Amino acid sequence: MTLEEKRDNRSPTTWLTVAFWILTFSFVYLMIGILDWWTALVFAIAGVTLTYFWWQKRLHSQASVLFGFTCACFAALALVTSGATVFMPISAAVDSVGPRRVVCGSVINPVPADELTVTTGGASEPMMQSWPEVPQTSLQRMCSNQLSYRGGRAAGLTLVGLLLAARATGHLVTPTSSGTVRARTHQV
Repeated sequence: MTLEEKRDNRSPTTWLTVAFWILTFSFVYLMIGILDWWTALVFAIAGVTLTYFWWQKRLHSQASVLFGFTCACFAALALVTSGATVFMPISAAVDSVGPRRVVCGSVINPVPADELTVTTGGASEPMMQSWPEVPQTSLQRMCSNQLSYRGGRAAGLTLVGLLLAARATGHLVTPTSSGTVRARTHQV
């Protein structure tokens, strides 16, 4: 086999695959730390663009089923985690140290601002200790920050899950060439 034949056997999607995974891992890293709305927007645009071009040039290889199954598992994990993040109730610490917390509800079903109360150690009833009173506006701000953080992470996980699902589908579905599509339309 000559050097030119080896060059022709290389996948035309290698650089798209590398760019997709670098983009995905860097977005997940940013999502763990600081994530702004514009970061998610840039990732969404870049991820959809890379996925589109990858779909245009993809080939079916011997390992496509393995890659597709792996991407599908990660996509399912990201989507299930995103759903759990949205539906699970959360509580925020009132003090930097101590058992006082405020139950905020979930992203889908937050506790109304006028019903926020300080509890101790996970108890659902209000505390009867001699700690200083916490203003209602402070409780609202704590819950708002926690729910906003959770909602942003859920949106990021959903975006990663959908892009991985598109990638899994691309690996599992056999690509059709444009000549095959034209031949099928002329037969019908």
